[in-house]
Amino acid sequence: MKTLLVPVDFSDCAPFLLAEAVRFARAFDARVLLLHASELPHGVSETTLVTPPDGGAPVPARELLRRDAEAHMAPYVKQLSDGAVTVATQVQFGHVAPTILASVRRERAEMVLMGTHGRTGLARATLGSVAEDVIRHADVPVIVVRTQHRPDCASRDCAHCTVRHTEVERAVDFESDG
Repeated sequence: MKTLLVPVDFSDCAPFLLAEAVRFARAFDARVLLLHASELPHGVSETTLVTPPDGGAPVPARELLRRDAEAHMAPYVKQLSDGAVTVATQVQFGHVAPTILASVRRERAEMVLMGTHGRTGLARATLGSVAEDVIRHADVPVIVVRTQHRPDCASRDCAHCTVRHTEVERAVDFESDG
């Protein structure tokens, strides 16, 4: 295997997923491709100007989200590199599951390793399941790692994880609210 695709969502559980990525990458002598798939909120275009949370001149939403994602991936790259794994990163825009699947094809990834928050019931029905969509449509094996709730986590459980809520993402979401 040459490429292990690892989608990351910047949740508190992502470092746990990366520990598994190190294990798989070493076992298969593969490089890890970290992918953050970002979906612009309804009503926000790629060129919508958004003022960064730390101030400064307004920046197009896509560029602001890209910079934020790259900054959030830097510690992930360090964690993988410290595990002696070759790593590359990508930030892509679009609906999350189709964006992951497109990256699998484009990068010729032989396997996907992704986390799941394990939402059930109404939370799963309203929020959907990216992992389930990827599993159903991927042409390569998909390994799903179930996150484990930690007492220090801000969310009451993994099913209520505050994914997609970096400070920049909240600023972009705010633009969709008017």
